[in-house]
Amino acid sequence: MNQTITAVFENGVLRPLTSLDLPEHTAVQVTITIPPPSAVAEVERQRVRTALIAAGLTLPLQESPQTPPLSDEERNMLARRIPAGRPLSELIIEEREGR
Repeated sequence: MNQTITAVFENGVLRPLTSLDLPEHTAVQVTITIPPPSAVAEVERQRVRTALIAAGLTLPLQESPQTPPLSDEERNMLARRIPAGRPLSELIIEEREGR
């Protein structure tokens, strides 16, 4: 079985950012690849997200199917619902206040 995971090197130990479906004391072979800086930032975001989920402060992200772009007809219908020339914030406040 081959698996690619992301891990963080902390205090002399590689710590996976996701749980591994392995029995305890399983020997594994590790290949080290240092990702580019943008990927490192994503690893940090994932670490924070995992900590927030574990603390019960947020829910896991749901994978959602890609939403297709609006058709011209749908776009025009939405444009008619929002009057031109007024800030959207005012319209939202009016809608919340029931005006």
